[in-house]
This record gives sequence, structure tokens and C-alpha cells, in this order.
Amino acid sequence: MTAASVVLALLVAAAAPGRLDRDAAVYDQAILDELQAMAPAAVEDGRAAAEAYRAGRWQEAIDRYERVYRAAPRFSHALRRQCAARVALEQHDAALALCRRAMESSPIPENGIALARALVARGGGSPPTPAARQEAVRLASSALEKRPEDATLAGGACDVATSVWDVPLLQTCSARMARLAPDETSTHLFQSLADLAGGRLREARVHLATARAGGLDPRLASAIAKTIDGAEPPLERYGPAALAVASIWAAGLLGLVGLGMALSATTMRAAGRMARSPRGEGSRVSGLLRRLYGSVLWVSCAYYYFSIPLVLLAVVALGGGVFYAFMALGRIPVKLVLVLGLVVLVTAWAVLKSLWVSVFRPAGGGDPGFRIDGTAHPRLARMLAGVADRIGTRPVDAVFLTPGTEVAVFERGGMLKQLSGRSERCLILGVGVLDGMRQGELKAVLAHEYGHLVNRDTAGGGFALAVRRSLLQMARTLAGGGAATWYNPAWWFVKGFHRAFLRVSQGASRLQEILADRWAALAYGGRNFARGLQHVIERGIRFDAHAERALREVIEGSRGLVNLYQYAPANPVDDKEVGSALEQALAAEPSPYDSHPRPKDRIAWVGDLVADGPADPDDDGPAWEVFEDRDAVERQMTDQIRISVAANHGIQIPVEAPVDPVP
Repeated sequence: MTAASVVLALLVAAAAPGRLDRDAAVYDQAILDELQAMAPAAVEDGRAAAEAYRAGRWQEAIDRYERVYRAAPRFSHALRRQCAARVALEQHDAALALCRRAMESSPIPENGIALARALVARGGGSPPTPAARQEAVRLASSALEKRPEDATLAGGACDVATSVWDVPLLQTCSARMARLAPDETSTHLFQSLADLAGGRLREARVHLATARAGGLDPRLASAIAKTIDGAEPPLERYGPAALAVASIWAAGLLGLVGLGMALSATTMRAAGRMARSPRGEGSRVSGLLRRLYGSVLWVSCAYYYFSIPLVLLAVVALGGGVFYAFMALGRIPVKLVLVLGLVVLVTAWAVLKSLWVSVFRPAGGGDPGFRIDGTAHPRLARMLAGVADRIGTRPVDAVFLTPGTEVAVFERGGMLKQLSGRSERCLILGVGVLDGMRQGELKAVLAHEYGHLVNRDTAGGGFALAVRRSLLQMARTLAGGGAATWYNPAWWFVKGFHRAFLRVSQGASRLQEILADRWAALAYGGRNFARGLQHVIERGIRFDAHAERALREVIEGSRGLVNLYQYAPANPVDDKEVGSALEQALAAEPSPYDSHPRPKDRIAWVGDLVADGPADPDDDGPAWEVFEDRDAVERQMTDQIRISVAANHGIQIPVEAPVDPVP
């Protein structure tokens, strides 16, 4: 530990050694009495010289003491004070010569301390030589031994000790000052430095505060405070504050989770009443819950972005703390430090990338399926426009076909676009759900999805979606960069905040599902939506089983696959197994992290709301009729499946089976 800054400040503050006298007037009178005995005619010059010396008029003091010394050559006090005045004027060579003459004339402790000060007070900021340091410490120690009850000499010795940062001497002289002059500002100053040298940082701060209150120069106090702060280990210095911030952050997060759980429970208790209410979205209960959910979820989203700087700071602090610990041990394991440095860099990149993705970049790296042209399927376009008109919102901007059975809507665009309502509305329609479905049921399911678009602010809308995307992006980047480790605070944050956010947002999503169900039931009838919802669940079970059997048979038999949807596997799907699985899915209790209520409850609620809605002439027609060419669409989706199997498993499925060669 170095105290260079403190030493320099002390040299400035202690340029006049008389500042440490407990009673300067008494001391000056004592040496004037001594001068009176030697040369009475020089007493007036001596008194004027002492006044100039105490006032810091150094050149006047030098001139007066020169006249005194000519009148009284044995009066070594005149030489000593000329020496001190020239030290203050930074005339170090002349000062050193005067102090040596004083010491040779009279080797009293005061002259020894003055010579020691002159030895360590080098000009130009250069440190004293080792020989000068050694001589100064010896002279100061000797002065303490000769006059152990003199607080002024103890203060002078402390000046020397701090100038060369001699810790044993500093400990001795500061302890003596504490005993002889416990209330002096200089005593607390030197005690603070002694505690600093001994690593007693808390005590050093206490003594420094007392010295500051006693009138210590603010610049000197600030310099010492900075030195104390620099000597404190980072964990001791920042640990309590970091623990307090972490505790407050955790308490806030737990509070949000508690509110989310309470709202979720309230939603499920009131779900049946809300779903059956013919007043629909204007229901007082649903309106209140929507506003409460919106507020809690908005605060949760803001809490996430507020937490990001804390996470970065924690990661950097952990990496720096480990490196500091290795430095303190005197051994740096290079490989481990490189690994930790890489984890810190990857984490910083993951956090920054997640922010960029959530705020500015559109959702998803590409299209979620095969984008179709609305003009190529005019009946589908008319259906989408008609459903949107009945719900009272604008139609989707894009339709993506996928091979599976999912039906969903999402809004594409960065958080800023979503919050401003300028995002692109998209519909995902899995063609696997259409087999056996009627158009009235499809319209009801689409009305449910449009209900989500109408009510998207209920669950935080674009803000909540941006947070989910940011969390997922951060998790992917951390895992891909090898930073998803138990010792990385960012990984714990991603896992913990994701679960907490799901607790809050999924409860809001359950409310939104109930409201969207009600939109569908009021627009197309409870029976249509109930049958449509059950059909979607049943087709998901049946299609997954069919696709698994068909693909296994095709791959193992090296067969071609033209149309997965029309392929008849040798081991077809068992209707009883599908029926059993459907019953389990309908009655399955949702976990706290599920975004949907129990399907059986949803079906019962909308059935009680309204049985039949306004009917269209084509409601009983097959849902596949909204497409111009079913076979072409199914073949196109089969192509997508072949591409996916090749990309994920490296297995090429041909369109046509290979022909065996003729012998």
C-alpha cells in the first residue's frame, strides 16, 4: 500500500513545524527568556522574528533570525527556525545546511526533529534518498526517546514518519500523541494515518472525521479519504451496498410475483362469471382485472429493463472481484482468468444483443412458415376479412401456412413499433388442423385469434412480448457462448426472472384467453367455438401420431413421400388412443405457468354464454374449401417437412421411392 498522495499533502500542510505546538506562545516565551540571558539587545528582534514565523512571513522571519544569530551565536533556535522557514520556501539545500549547523551547535530534540524534516522535505517532488530517510527516522526516534512527554516532538516525529511512510515510527508517535494530546486535530490526523497503515480502515475513517470536524484542511482530508477508500477491499467497500440493492431488487420481484399470483387466482375464480356475461368485454369485473393486469405487467416489464444494468454490474463486479482475489494471493491462474474474462464478455454481448432485439429488431429471424398470397386464395381472404369485420378490428396483414396444427396470431416488429400500433399482424395457420373441420368452426377459431389482437393490451401487448423475446435471446446467446453456468449471475437472472415473469404474464394470458373465447362465442356461437376448440386439440393429437408413424415408416423403408397428409401408414392411428388422449387433454389442470385455462372449462363457459351465433351459408362446408387446391397445399407442406427433417436430422426423404436396378 502506497501513501504518496497523503505524504505530499502532509508536507504542504506541515511546512511550518510550529503548527504542531500545543502552546506556541509559551514555547516562544521560553526561548526568548533564553535569548535574554545570552543577548538582551537581540530580544526585540527575536520577538519580531517569532511573530513573523508564526504568521508564515518566511523571508521576514529569516532576516530577523539572522540578526538574532549574529548577536547570539550560541542561540541555535535562530538557526533551526531559519531552516524551517527555508523549507517552507523550498530552499532545501540552504535549509539542510542551517539545520545541520543547529544540530552541531546544540543536539537538543527540537533541532533533531527540524533536521529530520529538512532531510525528508526534498524539492521537485522527488523522494528523499534512502540514506536521508534512514537518518531522518533515526533522529525522530531519538527525539522521542529523549523527551517522551513532549507532544510537540511527537507531532514532529509523526510528520517525518508520514513523509517517508515509516509505519513503526508512525504507530509509536501517534500512540504517544493520543496519550499526551488526545483532543488535538493533529492527533486524530496521525491516528487516522496509523490506522490506515495497520489496515484498520473503519477506525481510520472515524479519526479522520474527528480531524475534519476539528478544522483539518478539506483538501488534505479528501486526499486521505481517497487513500482509505483505495485501500479497502472491493468486497468490504461495496459488499453491503450491493447486498442492500440485491435485497431490494429481490423484494420488488417477489412483490410483483405475489401480485401476479393473486390476480391469477382472482381471474380463475371469476372466470366462469366473466365468460358467461353477455355484456362481453365491457364486463365490470373483466375491465377491472384487465386494468390491474395491465399495470402489474407493465411494471414487471419496466422492472426487467431496470434490472439489466444491475445484472451487467454484477457480472463485471464478480469477474473483477475474482481477479482482485487472485492478485491479492499473488498468483494468477491464466487459464481460469481467461475463461472468466470470456464469460464476462459473452454475458455483456448477450445482454446488449437481447436489448437490441427486443427494442429495435422485428420478432423472429424469418418467416414462421410459408407465406401465401391472399389473391391466390380469395375465399380465405374473404373469410379473414369477414371475421375481422364481425369482431370489429382490421384483418391480419400476412398469413403463414405451417405443416402442423397450430393456429395463432402475433405482431411482428420491434417494441417501438408494437407500442405505437405500427406492427405487422400475422396469422399462423397449420394445415394439419383443417381435415374434418367445418368453415363455421374455423371462423370461430379465427374470431378467437382476432380477439387476441383486439385485447392485446390486456396482457401488456408489445411490451410484454419484447421482454419475452429479450429473455429468450439472452438465454440463447449465453448458452451458445458457453456462459450459461452456475457461477454466472446473468444466467440465474434469466432463469429466475423468466419463471417470475411467466407467473405474472401467464395469469394475464389466461384472462386474455377467456376474453378471446367470449369474442368468438358472441360472434359465431358457443357451439361453433366449442366444436372448433375441441377439433383443434383432437387434430393436434391425431396429426402428431400420424406424422410420427408415417415418417418412421418412410425413413425405415426408404420410401418416397409425396403427401404426408394422404399417406396411409401400415400401422394407422388408433381412434381409441386418440379419444383417451383427448379426454386427458380436455380435463388437464393448468400449471401456474400455463397460459390457457382448462379446455373443458372453456368449452363449458362459452356453451353457457350463447349457443348459436349468426349463421353464414357456407358454415357447414369443409374448411379446406377456402383453399383453391388442397392437394397442392398439402404437397407444399410435405416439402417443408422434408426440408426440416434433412436440416435437423440429416435424413433425405425423396419425393418418389427409388427404383431398384434391373439385374
